[in-house]
Amino acid sequence: MNTEKNKAPEKWADRTMMVKARTVAVFAVAVAGLYALVLPLWLFRPPPGPPAQVNAAPITASPQPDAPQTISVQEALERLQEAARAGQTSAMLDLAEFYGRGLGVRQNFTERFHWLQKAAEAGDPRGVYLAAVCQETGMGVTADPEKARAGFQKAAELGLPEAHVKLAEALMAGPGADQARAAFHLEEALAGGLPVAANILGRLYLEGAGNLAADPGKARQALRRGAELLDPEALKNLAVTFRQGWGGPADPAEALKWYLAAREAGWRDDGLEETLAKLEGELEPQAVSEAKADAKAWLEEHGASPPLETD
Repeated sequence: MNTEKNKAPEKWADRTMMVKARTVAVFAVAVAGLYALVLPLWLFRPPPGPPAQVNAAPITASPQPDAPQTISVQEALERLQEAARAGQTSAMLDLAEFYGRGLGVRQNFTERFHWLQKAAEAGDPRGVYLAAVCQETGMGVTADPEKARAGFQKAAELGLPEAHVKLAEALMAGPGADQARAAFHLEEALAGGLPVAANILGRLYLEGAGNLAADPGKARQALRRGAELLDPEALKNLAVTFRQGWGGPADPAEALKWYLAAREAGWRDDGLEETLAKLEGELEPQAVSEAKADAKAWLEEHGASPPLETD
């Protein structure tokens, strides 16, 4: 965050003082308004007569929302440091990112790794995972593939889906490759809600390698699970399996449905519109309309927004 050199950092607003100040201001305005109303009436009052009957409803003040509180980057850094030293793992992770991005402090990847490692030692799954990424890449610490792999294994045991993907990637190629074990980790990552695992797993099942036999049916199933997570690439890849007949019969109408859903979910590539046009050309107008309606219904069922427009 860029700030002027001589500008003092903005502090947290003191709620108590603001409430008091607001109360005094409201009272002052009310008194001034009362004088402005009553004084002219008193000066130009009519001759005495019978008292008028007035039924006035009590005046109540509308509740005012609290003013938003702001804090400077420097004060946020100091509070995170205090919370991290007190053992709060979420503060350790945030503090690591402050050092990694140079927010309120000079960028320091060694200090970033230090706080990630602290969070890891406290048993935080993301701390374990991110510290392992540092050990894998050598960011802020000497690269150590064995320590990185052990960290990913621990993070996976703690239930972090991203760690399962890292283990799978290491098992798919190179010395000690074990594609069947890689598929297991990808299944775990997908079960944990990580859609990228569906695309890797789909390719692995589709091609087969090493000790894992090709199984296009499982590839299509994995991609369908990724599609249900509204992943644009999984939706597109699922469409490809129906167009090519991988994992089941070729089905141009079903392929069109999934390509349309992928486009609405955000998938873009240079050949997409051409592919859609070709598929529509292969189908009867009624089948095209049904594919569009099916895509719209599926997206709405799965909470995608905005829904697909149909003819």
